[in-house]
Amino acid sequence: MHSINHFMTARITEKSQLLDKLNALILPLLPAASHSHIKAANYANQVLVLIVDSPVWAARLRTQHKTIIASLEKELKSPVSALKIKFEQPVQSKPRPPKYKPSLSNDSASLIRQTANSIADEDLKNSLLRLSTKSTQ
Repeated sequence: MHSINHFMTARITEKSQLLDKLNALILPLLPAASHSHIKAANYANQVLVLIVDSPVWAARLRTQHKTIIASLEKELKSPVSALKIKFEQPVQSKPRPPKYKPSLSNDSASLIRQTANSIADEDLKNSLLRLSTKSTQ
């Protein structure tokens, strides 16, 4: 007896292969410049959903939708009766700021040493002296 995961994995794999095939059929019909901006996202009930990353590509696809549908009907076993075009803005991660390594100038290190030498508390004095040795030269 197979688990539900077995059936879900099989369906997901089958769907993924169908979308790969659709992308392989659609992209040659379109200008090469559009290939990285358009992808097949779903096919169900004879409706093909294409995702584009800008409204410009959506407009271009809408002008070619009849040609795309006609070409796909020749290649696919099941017909495509409609083409839906959806615009999705690409996800952009925020650039991480460069790691900042704090530095201590020679003048600051000298001031910290002078301060440390004037402090009676030995623990604090030693901590400040260690800190003063971390200057960049």
